[in-house]
Formats: sequence, C-alpha cells, structure tokens
Amino acid sequence: MAGIVQLKGKWYIRLYLGNHKIKLLPTGTTVRRDAEIVLNKVRRQEIEIRQGFRKRLELARLTIDQGITYFLKNAPRERSLNEKTILAYRLALGNFRDCFGGRLFVDQLRKPDFPKLLTYLEKRGLKPTTINIRLRAIRAWLNYLREKELVDQLPFRVKSLRIDEHLPKFIAPVDLERIYSRVTNPKMLATFRVYEVTGMRLGELAQSHRENDFIIIIRAKGRKQRIVPLPAENIADYDLARENPFTGDYISHYFGDVCRKIGLHHSLHSLRHTFALRKLLETNNISLVKELLGHSSVVVTEIYTKIPLDYLAQVFRARGLSASNDVNFAMKND
Repeated sequence: MAGIVQLKGKWYIRLYLGNHKIKLLPTGTTVRRDAEIVLNKVRRQEIEIRQGFRKRLELARLTIDQGITYFLKNAPRERSLNEKTILAYRLALGNFRDCFGGRLFVDQLRKPDFPKLLTYLEKRGLKPTTINIRLRAIRAWLNYLREKELVDQLPFRVKSLRIDEHLPKFIAPVDLERIYSRVTNPKMLATFRVYEVTGMRLGELAQSHRENDFIIIIRAKGRKQRIVPLPAENIADYDLARENPFTGDYISHYFGDVCRKIGLHHSLHSLRHTFALRKLLETNNISLVKELLGHSSVVVTEIYTKIPLDYLAQVFRARGLSASNDVNFAMKND
C-alpha cells in the first residue's frame, strides 16, 4: 500500500513495487494535508500505476551482451584503463558470456549460478590464479553495472578461489649475478637493474621520468603518482633504459628466457619482490616499503614480513648488507 514520506521539507508518495523495489513520486507540496489528498488519489489508481512501472522496468532490463558492450565502451575512458587491462576484461567477460549466453538478462542470474561459472572456468583448464584474475574482472564489471544503476542488485557474490599461499619469490644475489652475466644487450641489462633497484611494476618504467636522483611514476596502478629514489650509480642505467624503451612484453619474455636457460624459474616480478625484501631488511619499516611499492594498503605489503629478517640478512649479505647490523637494527626498532 502506498504511503507518504517527507524529505527535505517536501512530501513524496512511496510506492512498493515488489522485490524490495521502492519508487518515490513527488507530490509537489510541503503541506501534509495536501499530500494526503494526492496520496488518496494514488491509492485509488495504485494497481494501474504499479503495472505501468513494471512495464518500464521490463523495458529497462539489461542482457549480458548489452552490459558487456556498455562497460567496454565507457569504462576504459572513465577509468583510464590501459590496453592490457582492457584485454583482461575482454577475456573474462567473454568467458562470462560463453558460460551463460549473451541474451540472458543479468537479473535472471541467481546465487546457484556462481558454481556454474566456476565449473566453466575450471573446465577450460585455467590455473587457479588465472581463474581468480578472471573472477576479479567479472566482479568489477558487475559492480560497475550496479554503480550505473543498470541492475538493481548483484546476481551473486563473486568469491575468489582459495589457493595455496606462497612466500614472495625473490632472487638471491648469487642467482641475480648469474642472470645478469647471460644478458648480452647493454640496454636490456640496464633495464633489469632499474627494476631491481626501484621495485617498479613492469608497465611503470614507460610511465616514468627522472628528476635528479628520483623517479616520478606518472601513472602507477590505481591512477596514482609515486616517487621512488634512484641510487646514483643507477642513473646511467635508467637514462639508457628510457631511451626508446623496450616494450613490457619484450622485457618480460627476455628475462624469463634467460632464467630458463640457466635452470631458474623466475619472472621479472621477482625483481620487485627482491627490492621489497631488501628494503624491509634495510629499514624494518613496513609503511615505508608500502609507499615505495605503491601498495593500496599495508595489508598487501605484510606478505613480506612472513620471511624472517635474520634469514634475509644471510641471503643478501653478498650485496653488501651487514647481516648482524641489519638484524640488530630490526630488533631495536621492532
């Protein structure tokens, strides 16, 4: 049954459309008695009014294909997504469409449909980490549709798979020297060293410039700028790496190929982990490490605290860090 409610001094008719949907109609008056006269008229026509709104809601229903098209047309510009991220969305939403069919209305999906999505992704032979990447993209897409009021509610909760938690995969100094010794291209070697001493993500080098002995990352993850110190001995490396820089894919593949040739299993991202652990050992300041890495929360950075400092001190001693001094410093500041 319709009722009235006052908002900011004005009276509105409150209609209950079913499925927890509420519609407010303005009465155009600030006087309760006049609003009640309008309410009585509305109650007499409530059935017709409800039917009219329901018809409009039916017309506004969104198919999966329409939701994907709308997102891919508008979100990249609104959120300044790079090409790699857009491709990740296309892959994930393509999986979603193939699983449920593009003509199905989004609001027809229900909680029991989420296990169906998981089964579909698993049958495609995707690794758990890849499945979680796809699920994060699908979750972001559904939240976007809800934010734009294209759907009234989310069809189900998109939960990531629980996978084994591994410690950050860093590179010991002896192995790093082995890798560098196999790099014959001076510019590529300089590029690897820059990643090692700055902890930048793969795509951030191309989005950066140098100001004296600091690197300004113009467009880091989350559209945030970040300033990272650059050791004086690596300024020449950075300048060489930024001169007609290699593409991210080429850098990543080159690093992986070198590692495989000498029997190591590392990706370029291992240099970022190596940087983080060395900085944690040097400073014992998790908040500082968070800022240097550009993490959104210190909770993300805390993964590095799972490796004991005395173990790190032994591993990195070959790079000129004093094990005893670093551990004593850490204990003093703990």
